[in-house]
Amino acid sequence: MAEPTPPITANDPRTAPPAQPLRVLLIEDDDADALLVEELFADVGEITDTVHVRSLGEALPLVADADCVLLDMNLPDAAGLEGLARLLAVEGHPAVVVLTGDVDETRGRAAVAAGAEDYLIKGRVDGQLLTRAVQYAVERRHVEHLSRQLDQARAHERENRRLGRGLLPTALLGDAALALTSRYQPGAQQLLLGGDFYDCIETEDGTVHLIIGDVSGHGPDEAAVGVSLRIAWRTLILAGVPAAHVLPILDQVLVTERHDPMLFTTVAMVSLAADRRRLALYLAGHPAPLLVEGTTPRSLPDHALGVPLGVRLGTTWPAVDVSLPAGEWALLLYTDGLIEARDTAGEVLWTDGLLELLTAQLAAVGPAWRTEPERTLDRLLATVDERAPLRGDDLALALLTHIPAVDVPRESFRYDPVPEACRRVRRDVRASLAAWAVGPDATDAAVVVANELASNAIDHARTPFGLTVTLTPRGVRLELSDGSAAEPQLQVHDVAAVRGRGLQMVQALSADWGFHHHDTGKTVVATIALDAASVAP
Repeated sequence: MAEPTPPITANDPRTAPPAQPLRVLLIEDDDADALLVEELFADVGEITDTVHVRSLGEALPLVADADCVLLDMNLPDAAGLEGLARLLAVEGHPAVVVLTGDVDETRGRAAVAAGAEDYLIKGRVDGQLLTRAVQYAVERRHVEHLSRQLDQARAHERENRRLGRGLLPTALLGDAALALTSRYQPGAQQLLLGGDFYDCIETEDGTVHLIIGDVSGHGPDEAAVGVSLRIAWRTLILAGVPAAHVLPILDQVLVTERHDPMLFTTVAMVSLAADRRRLALYLAGHPAPLLVEGTTPRSLPDHALGVPLGVRLGTTWPAVDVSLPAGEWALLLYTDGLIEARDTAGEVLWTDGLLELLTAQLAAVGPAWRTEPERTLDRLLATVDERAPLRGDDLALALLTHIPAVDVPRESFRYDPVPEACRRVRRDVRASLAAWAVGPDATDAAVVVANELASNAIDHARTPFGLTVTLTPRGVRLELSDGSAAEPQLQVHDVAAVRGRGLQMVQALSADWGFHHHDTGKTVVATIALDAASVAP
């Protein structure tokens, strides 16, 4: 052996026989040596299933049924490390222990370096040592196999997370009256990443565009297609492509990007007018969103429902114009994983069942549900899981709430781009939130975020800037406007860096943040989450 080992007694737990008998494939052209190996195994009695062949060619078809291979390094059809290399090339090969007649251990060590689990020198082996070497080799091979599986699972998880971030982005909203709350759940049966995606963008003219989609199938390929479609959609919207032309272009993108010609994608797209009183709805094989007025949800019209993307090139999807109520309302967009869940009797929930559950939930909570959209979605998912627990598909939900600002506390300030402006920003924000009885945690977070935004404006925009602080039902909203059109850049985190960490802090402390351009520059918006515990009594 490569190193001296302690003696093993009959009661040593290391020599306990495995739960299942081991099968050893002995590749040895010398019958006398082969007989000696079998006798050594028989002396201990723990390994009784041995198959003897005289060449590597005879052995290769039998490798898959063996737990361990004892390989002589001087065979008629493979000498030295050649035989080992051919064994290791077999997919899913078992443990390999090489046998060498060399007193010099160099070749044995080279074999271990090349991938063998262990090596033995003929003439220096007894039954205990041989048995233990085989058992340990099998265990090492098993651990290596589990380790590879774990590494692959972790790599798959990292890939899924990267794809998941691409499917579920941060909304780009500038209107303080609007908020987007979302949830995603994988299918309960397979826990695989799917192709559900959504996105939300407010363009410079005040129009808000919202999309939700579902790529057929599951797995990283489908998720990658979903990411491609979402990024393409965002690009088209930001480029100013008219909403009516977006889905036909996405249809072409899907056809060029999909790996399977049968792959399709259902989509619901909404374009919300700047006055928030009307929207245009486009449906490509997707369930219609729900409109909530007060505590009453209803399904938007689906009479213009078209075929999914990827079914027929050249298709156009007409818009359905929908009037919205004045004041507060909400839109719930969802993928079919939510409504195709089944109860224990096999009955599908469908849209009617979803409306029934949501109506009862909102009626029980009352109008206050609008100020806690996260809890509303969590309650809805829990209720659906209780009513229809059998769900095989993943699901995504996007809830867009509209709560016009009425008599909300608001303060606006102007500053010159000088270093002492940061001190004034911190003072003004803290004074405003103290006057509004905002608790210390939310206040401290808002002060830090405002300071970082002001510092960026001073260092990079170098123009006078304004700061508006608003206390909304959802949190403290900070809006900093400067005269530069340059976009804020989120830098890669570097713990050793002295500068460049400002937006990292903004992102860490904010429930959401983003920016939008206007005629005189840009406005960066950040919202600090505000729950009941954050408001002082």
